[in-house]
Amino acid sequence: MNTNYDVIVIGAGPGGSMAARTAAEKGLDVLLVEKRQEIG
Repeated sequence: MNTNYDVIVIGAGPGGSMAARTAAEKGLDVLLVEKRQEIG
């Protein structure tokens, strides 16, 4: 399991989801953290 990330996004609402997706598309290792079971 990778424990080193380039970007850590807290909150998987619309802004957090887009930030995580954009970073991942650019090849960065991303951790997206959300307290609920569903994102959005």
